[in-house]
Amino acid sequence: MLIRELFYMATLPFKLLKEIVFDVYILSDGEKKIIYITSVSAGITPYYIKRLYEKDAKITKLKKIYIWNLRKFVDQQSEVMIDIYRPFVRFLDGGLLVPSLVDQVLDIEKKSVNEAIKLGSRELKKTNQFGCEIISNDSDALKFFYEKLHVPYIKKRHGTYAYIENFDTIKKIYKKGEIVFATLNGERVAAYLCEINGDIYFCNRNGALDESFVKKGALVATYYFAILRAKKIDSKKVSFGKSRPFLSDGILRHKNQWGTKIYDDKTNKRFIYLKNVFFENPFIHIEDKKLIAVVFSENDKLMKEFGASGLEFNIVKNRNYEGSEIEIK
Repeated sequence: MLIRELFYMATLPFKLLKEIVFDVYILSDGEKKIIYITSVSAGITPYYIKRLYEKDAKITKLKKIYIWNLRKFVDQQSEVMIDIYRPFVRFLDGGLLVPSLVDQVLDIEKKSVNEAIKLGSRELKKTNQFGCEIISNDSDALKFFYEKLHVPYIKKRHGTYAYIENFDTIKKIYKKGEIVFATLNGERVAAYLCEINGDIYFCNRNGALDESFVKKGALVATYYFAILRAKKIDSKKVSFGKSRPFLSDGILRHKNQWGTKIYDDKTNKRFIYLKNVFFENPFIHIEDKKLIAVVFSENDKLMKEFGASGLEFNIVKNRNYEGSEIEIK
């Protein structure tokens, strides 16, 4: 076993070797203590810490460990969370595996647009005030999308959690697709950067000129226009892109309202491993290649809301932390 694992690491590309080194922290709010381990490459992700604690947690750095010591170290701890490079979960045992991102896909192959879309008529009515413009092979349009719509929108929407991709990454997507703009009085006010890959129409990155246009329904319009476009070019499915795996997440819930199914995003490079730890809000994990939502009450309204999303449900009624002292070995 050890020889096989060492051979596996030896054949990894050099750039991935930085994933084998982990920083170890203690998280504590005075009531519960959790060991938080993250690869040096990933660093601390405040988003997950916020999902573990209702109030601020103290973060204390302990030490570094390497992948070959990881399983033994985890076995000696009671409550652990690990942010780990996806292929390395083979070094762990038991626990829950939470994908850092999931994909939401709308099947339009054998349905009319109206049959495929589950969004309420009130929301769809908002699209009537917007025009649609589809642009490809126009560098100025891409620059406008990136600088005026995408970057400001992502920064405002996600704040300190915002991840801004460089322009070259956006250009690579554009080469395989197009931009679907929502216009108002001739002005481009929102957009989706879409990629055409086989029979799937990917809605990859979005943005809006101002939050006031979002409230008017500009982003709803871009979703709708993208679905119409996908149907026109005979795509079978529309991918609404990546979302965080938490049922209370606003983006996940909004995409779910369109009638999407939730899938494991296999392009996602990271997993969150949980041992005797539950996030404060209902979340999705993977077991036997199935996506299972952990909820904390059989009456949780989110079970009904996501009932047609393809998820299975696991009701966990006892999620108490023992708060035991953590012995670092």
